[in-house]
Amino acid sequence: MSAGMNIHKRIIGVCWVLFGALILSLLAVNFSHTDTRITFVGVLVGLTYAAAGFALLSNWPRSWRIGLPCAALSIFSFPVGTAIGFYYLWYYFRREKLD
Repeated sequence: MSAGMNIHKRIIGVCWVLFGALILSLLAVNFSHTDTRITFVGVLVGLTYAAAGFALLSNWPRSWRIGLPCAALSIFSFPVGTAIGFYYLWYYFRREKLD
C-alpha cells in the first residue's frame, strides 16, 4: 500500500473514533431521558465505530472486516456518517484496484 493511501486510512480511523465518541457522549448527556434499549443499541453502535477506527489506526491487516459493515451502516447517519462512510468506501475500492 502506498504512503498516499495510508494517510486516508489514518484520517478515516480518526474520524470513526471521533464519531463513536460523539455517539457515546450524546448518549451520556441524555442518559436519564432515553429508553434502556435505545441506550444499549447506541452504546453498541458507538463502540463499534470506535473499534473500527482503532482497527484502522493500528494498521490491523483485516480491518476491512469491521470497516465495510461500519461504512455501510454509517451511510444512513446523515450528514457526518454519510461522509465518513462514502470516504471509506472510496478508499477501500480504490485500494482494491491498486493492489
